[in-house]
Amino acid sequence: MSITRTTHRTVTFFHPFHLPGHPGLLSPGEYEVDTIEKLDPDAAMRSYIKLECHVHLWAKEDMKDGIDVLMVEPQVLEAALALDSDPLREDERNQMIKSFGGRPTDNAAA
Repeated sequence: MSITRTTHRTVTFFHPFHLPGHPGLLSPGEYEVDTIEKLDPDAAMRSYIKLECHVHLWAKEDMKDGIDVLMVEPQVLEAALALDSDPLREDERNQMIKSFGGRPTDNAAA
């Protein structure tokens, strides 16, 4: 029997972004995320291993095919957050936005 817990947090995206399981871009904004973790039985001190994240979708345009919660791997969510917030990765972010039919914004002039 493994011990699990669910943690809750709010994350903010400042640009359109993509997560697997969704057909296109998701809107910038705040998203509620529940992360399911299990107790690591091999750790010397109490620690948890992240298993999956549930990202709650609130905007009508993001709820494609009736999906209101996206299940994603924690590493994928963290990678999307890193891409969104890193000013040195603006070209990479804009390319991703274009690849899903979105319009990138040029924040360099701001």
